[in-house]
Amino acid sequence: MKPQATPFVRQAALLGISYFIGRLLGVAYRLPLTGMIGDEGNAWYTTSHHVYAVALIIVAGALPSTVSKLVSERVALGQYRNAHNLFKTTMMFSIFVGTLMGFAMWFGARFISDMLSSPESFYAIRALAPALAILGAMGALRGYFLGMKSSLPVALSQTTEQVFNVAFSLWLAYLLLDAERLHRSVTGAAAGTSIGVLAGLLILIFLYSLVQRDFKKRMLKDLDRPYENERDQLKILLFTAVPIIAGMGLYALGTPIDQGMANARIASSGVFSVEEVNILVGQFGGKFLLLTGLPVAMAIALSLAVIPEISSANSVKDRNGIRTHINTALRLAMLITIPSAVGLAVLADPILTLLFPSFPEGGALLRWGAISVVFMAANQILTGSLQGVGKVTMPLIAAFFGLLVKLPINYFLMADPDINVMGAVISTIACFLVAGSLNLFFLYKSTHIMPRFDEALIKPSASAAIMGLACWGLYRGLAVIIPNSLATVLTLILGMLIYIVAMMLMRSLKSSDIALLPLPEKAVDWLMK
Repeated sequence: MKPQATPFVRQAALLGISYFIGRLLGVAYRLPLTGMIGDEGNAWYTTSHHVYAVALIIVAGALPSTVSKLVSERVALGQYRNAHNLFKTTMMFSIFVGTLMGFAMWFGARFISDMLSSPESFYAIRALAPALAILGAMGALRGYFLGMKSSLPVALSQTTEQVFNVAFSLWLAYLLLDAERLHRSVTGAAAGTSIGVLAGLLILIFLYSLVQRDFKKRMLKDLDRPYENERDQLKILLFTAVPIIAGMGLYALGTPIDQGMANARIASSGVFSVEEVNILVGQFGGKFLLLTGLPVAMAIALSLAVIPEISSANSVKDRNGIRTHINTALRLAMLITIPSAVGLAVLADPILTLLFPSFPEGGALLRWGAISVVFMAANQILTGSLQGVGKVTMPLIAAFFGLLVKLPINYFLMADPDINVMGAVISTIACFLVAGSLNLFFLYKSTHIMPRFDEALIKPSASAAIMGLACWGLYRGLAVIIPNSLATVLTLILGMLIYIVAMMLMRSLKSSDIALLPLPEKAVDWLMK
């Protein structure tokens, strides 16, 4: 009989799959887009999206985790009416903030693009501004569904958003393509993001209309419970959300800081032309960040899933529940990100040649920077765990010191012509290593719970090392007899199978992990023997 996955693992799996599909589509559409706009256009496009990412965090980035935490705490105590009213309060407030930020981004686009030494990204930044007015409502709805332990609507909206984003970004970029005025194509691609956000919101509204009657029925059961007024709820929301927003904002600021400093510091060496600097920055944003973000997507999903679970356990003083959810989230994140880091490092050049045949440069960034995904993923889980137990200011402190370490590394290393944009990769690793270490210290100090790193790191690392050696030999053997694209794809598939077999031999896969695999019941029973 097929073993059952825990509810938390199922929720995380749904979110993880949707995040992975979204990131995969994001990588896939950047391939033809890069073919149209090149590394130079990629630099402008990436700049606009980094500005958008910072604004997104202020408007809606922290809302899913904040609302899910606050809603799940009230649901755990049976306060369904307060949970629903908090959602409505959040919705009104976030729409107001989103509209305000949208106007600020539209009218401040020139100042922002000049400040980042990327004046060509002006129109793309403006094309992304309308999305901010929509994102607040979307963040509130996603957080409410997560707090009610219903991740399917969130997963569907994320997938819908990305599908529309990809389709319209490519179509508009192609429609406006002009080699003499490349910024037009970049602007069209950016406008597709706003269309995708609108599609994601519409699917959430539709799904909410289907279930709101059931949610309201639950409210009738707790009319005798303490009632929270809107003013008190807004205070709770702000006190919880502001530190989360600030922490996420610091991490998001890291990328435009990398980009702005790269433009200035690499040029200061006097070795590179303006076009060469743009190409190097485009490789960092359009290749390194794009590909390393794919495995980290699962950690983001696990973090979103673990916050309401830990919040619920914390509300009822369930210490064992907190420990179990932290360890499960960390172990699942490492099961995915460690082999991903090894695969990206070993096959950096073949992967870039496969994905960007016209612009395959940038393998060194990926090869040496792949380890960053492990630190990013671990930090994401530790941050979510701290937020779940109510320590929302501690991840902010960790993020501040992580960013503080990044700045001098960028300043000195990027000016070295032999290091150039690799300085941004090194500073990224250092940033998340410092932040993750501080978050681990804060978690232990606050809860006296030390995550099981032996379980999360040792066996996945050993299995990934075996996979990495096998991939190194397989690719070099296959590339002699078949084209690079086929050799790379076959190596990736065989490498994944080798990793799974190695994990099985080491007895590292649990029944809940196996239950998530899309295999027949007999196959699952055999794997569990």
